Amino acid sequence: MERGYTSFDLEPIPSPFSLEAQLPGLFKVKLVEIVTFSRQLSTLLESGVTLLPAIQLLAQQPTSGRSFRRILGHIASDLSTGSSLSQALARHRQAFTEVYRRTIEVGERTGHLEQVLKELASHIEKQAVFARKIRGAMTYPVILLVVGVMVTFILLTVVLPPLADMFEGLGTDLPIPTRIMIFASDFLTEHPLPLLVLFVILASGLAYFLKQPKGQRTKDWLSFYMPVVGQAVLLAELARICRTLSLMLGAGLPLQDTMDILPTTTSNSLLKSGLWEMRERLYLGEGLAYPMAANPLFPPLMLQMVRVGEESNSLPFTMGVVADFYEDVATERTE
Repeated sequence: MERGYTSFDLEPIPSPFSLEAQLPGLFKVKLVEIVTFSRQLSTLLESGVTLLPAIQLLAQQPTSGRSFRRILGHIASDLSTGSSLSQALARHRQAFTEVYRRTIEVGERTGHLEQVLKELASHIEKQAVFARKIRGAMTYPVILLVVGVMVTFILLTVVLPPLADMFEGLGTDLPIPTRIMIFASDFLTEHPLPLLVLFVILASGLAYFLKQPKGQRTKDWLSFYMPVVGQAVLLAELARICRTLSLMLGAGLPLQDTMDILPTTTSNSLLKSGLWEMRERLYLGEGLAYPMAANPLFPPLMLQMVRVGEESNSLPFTMGVVADFYEDVATERTE
């Protein structure tokens, strides 16, 4: 400031003596804490307790983690200085998502904060349960792949070499697949170091590629076309999008503002790109259904329900119906 500079952004430097600052992953706020906080705050407000005393009371609950109690203490301090709840939440983005903060803001404006808190708690619970089911379903093929690689390695390095000597002693022509396996076994046992170096190079190259935009899109595309669970993964992402759209529109957030936030609710680069394109075309006056029809990732059912919702002005309801349906179908395909 003394030299004529103006600061545009300030970030605190984590203390080197604070375990929580150096290892934030160990102290992150759990979803169950957000759900419990939302339900308890809604109950207190419905009981006639005003916002600041309610937050102060919840900050003293021993069932919450230390990090979350400290966050609630900061929120209470901000409220006491005149900040709104949504403004106080915005200072703790590591705990409260953009969807959560903006929905709370709408609840404050409309005077339905208690109901919005209940809906947010139900929304987060459904998303958490559904995500656990999808992760569980994807664990099985990963285990099969790992076991298959281990069995193949043991077969080529332990089981096959003694059998190869016996086959050569027979003096007969072996089938081509058998000769290929013997060659692979000999090469693997005679050149382990070059193969290890090659594996490290390939693994490093693959890791670098997946961090690039093209690699991310390739990985996301493959996740939708994996055997057994690929379709369930796509439906899970679509269900999350529909559920969030239903929640935010139902709370009273305008469609344009909702589409500013919706692309951030998915980590899949293909869907994220499609949602950003829909947002741009929405601002051009094309609505949702028309740009959605140009993207093959959005199935006909979702497209038709969006059209119905736009025409009947019931988009929050129709998106909730689609979310329920896709969650049920995805769950059936993962069981």
